[in-house]
Order: sequence, then C-alpha cells, then structure tokens
Amino acid sequence: MTTRAHGKLPEVEEVRRYLKSFDFFERHVGNRWEGDFYADVHARRFVETLKFLPDLPSGARVLELGAVPYYMTCLLVRHFDLSVEPLSFYEVETDERARHVVESALYGERYEFEYRACNVERDLFPFDDESFDLVLCCEILEHLLINPSHMLYESHRVLRPGGRLLVTTPNVLQWRNVFALLRGRNIYDLYRGNGIYGRHNREYAPGEVAELLEANGFEVERVETVHVYGSDLLNRVPVVFDQRRDNIFALARRGLRARMAFPASLYVLMDEYRNAVRAHVRMGVNETGQLGRGWHEFEGGGPGFRWSKGEAELFLRNDAARRRLSLTLCCHHPEVEREGVRVRLRVNGREAGEAEIRRRDWHELSFTLPEGVASDAVLRCELQVSPTWIPQQHGLSEDPRELGIGLSDARLE
Repeated sequence: MTTRAHGKLPEVEEVRRYLKSFDFFERHVGNRWEGDFYADVHARRFVETLKFLPDLPSGARVLELGAVPYYMTCLLVRHFDLSVEPLSFYEVETDERARHVVESALYGERYEFEYRACNVERDLFPFDDESFDLVLCCEILEHLLINPSHMLYESHRVLRPGGRLLVTTPNVLQWRNVFALLRGRNIYDLYRGNGIYGRHNREYAPGEVAELLEANGFEVERVETVHVYGSDLLNRVPVVFDQRRDNIFALARRGLRARMAFPASLYVLMDEYRNAVRAHVRMGVNETGQLGRGWHEFEGGGPGFRWSKGEAELFLRNDAARRRLSLTLCCHHPEVEREGVRVRLRVNGREAGEAEIRRRDWHELSFTLPEGVASDAVLRCELQVSPTWIPQQHGLSEDPRELGIGLSDARLE
C-alpha cells in the first residue's frame, strides 16, 4: 500500500505554502522571490504528478531526474515516505559530487541532498542495474536536444522488474498554442542566457510520448493531459478538450527487453550520431550512437544482429583499459567452410590482427588490442571482411546487399 501523510494527498494551497517555506533559492541562488514564484506557478502540477504515482511501499527507491530545486523530492519524502535519489539532468559544477541543503523553518524540516552532475541524454546514470522502483522524469523531455532515447534506456536499466517510469512534459497541442497560431504568433520558446538546456527545445504531442516510451522498451499504462497552469476549467469540460490541456502525464512499466530505439517519426540522420559510452554493445539493444559506417539494418530472430558490409566500424568506451575485443558473430558466405572468410581489425588506426572464419554458426572471435591503444578512452574499431558476398548473385534469395559478417555482440574484456 502507498503511505500518505494524513491519509490523503495534499491540496494545492497546502503544497504552495509548504514549498514557499523552503530556502533553496535563498540559500543557493540568492533569490527568494524566484522560489516563491516557482511554487505559485507549479503547485498544481506537483499535486497532479503526485496523483499519477503508482502504489509504492514506504521506503521504496525513487530516482528523480532533474530534481533541483528539490520541491518534488520534499513532497515525495513528506507525503509518501519514499527514499529519493536526485540526479541533475544537465547542470555542471566544479565538483562532480556535492551536497545541497534545503530547510523549512516553518515546518521544522531539513534535508541534505547529494548533487550529481549528469547529462541524461549523453552520460550513463551513476547507479546499478535494477536498483529503483520508480524513475521520475518531470519537465525534462522538452529540454533535451538530440537523444531522449538514451535517457529512457538508462531509466529502463536502473528500474527493477515491474518498476515504473513517470514522465510529465508540456503538451504542444495545448489550446494556448492553437490560439497563438491562429493569431499569427510564434509558439516556440525564447532563446535563453542560461545555456542550451535552459529553453524548451522540442515539445511533444501525447501520442509522440507514448510512441517514444513503447519504442524504448516500456509498456505504457496511462497517457493523459491535465491542465495545470491557470484555470482548472479545462479539466472539467467535455472530452473534446482532452488533447488541448497544457501538460502530458505518462506512466509506463519497465518492459522485459531494453531497447534504445529511434522512431522514424521523431528522429532523422541518427546514423551520424556518436555517443560512445559503453564497453559492451548489443545489436538491437544499445548500439545506437556507437556504430559508424558499414552496417545494414537490424534484424531480429535468435540473437538480434546486423550484417556488416565489406568495411564497418564501431566505437567502444574503454574506461577500464581493457585489452581484448570479443565479437559474437556468424558468416553465411557459401564458401566459408571450404575457403574461409578473413576478418581484419584496426583499432584507432593501428593493426590489431586478422582471423579466419570457417564456421556458419554463431561463435566468438577475439582480438588482443595493440600496445598503446588500451589506454585510449574511446576505441574506433574498423572491421574489414573478405570476401563478401551478395545472396542475389548466388541465386539463394532476392537480397541484393553486400554481406560480410553478422554481428550480434561486441565487448571489451
């Protein structure tokens, strides 16, 4: 059962009064009025977010992305008795790890929150696999620039089986935007002096949020719009306004299979995107951002894999100075068992060796990294496969592609 102080959710005015009593903006920003303004504007959104929380036992672990100024964090602790880990979504400070103190003299509450600087669309979350019951992602999606799928993949990774992700984000279809366009006004956010993540870089429609979650391994349970700014009237009028309320609330369960996917309706040219953050790449799971040229589209069935062309490249993060690269692969060249197929590897421009394949089934192939390369943070691994083949030319299928090896898995050891 979910535990709640006083047995019910707080009212909006109670939340507004409670949040205004905290000194985060006075203590860390030097602007108390800014904290009061923030509480006035967002109090109803906080209450609506609390309504969307799944049932959680007292002490359940919650990862809150973009927690600063910790208003939602304090509400989760006070009214739900949850154990909350805050994580910045883009801020950078001199110290990678610091502590923020927030205090309410009126309510006699004092909290110390560990501050972790992390870019959620680029960096790995500093937490173990399957360590949280809920990931809270409030008003972050609209600020991201390039790759929200990375954030969703990492959220899936740190959630326990059955764990949930709760997302809130502005609704681009809201009535204010519709009326603004009809009046000839621009609806895009203003340029801001507090950095590239300070503005809304891309707002979403409700269906797009659902599509993004489902594509990245989540089972969507609820997607609704709620009017949280200004009059509450739109929350009580007929369903015709359902897509016109100003904020989207989405609750999704962690699916069985993680996937970092780029839906074609939301992404373009992502084969040019690079973000080598992992030492272990699995095709169809987390390869996006770590592949270079020379790969065909992902194919499922058995171990998911991609066929290479005659030359292909991938990028791996080598933060532990590992010395070997192991590949899980197969080769279906008609002459592989009789003549063999050669795989040559270059790493960061240096020769790492050559191996011969004489098997059609899935198996392991390993290379020792050349001296001096193991200390490099990112490894550019170039594979050259010879000979390649085209199934169509051999009369085996209508497939006109040049095929080298089928790669399922690449990892540094």
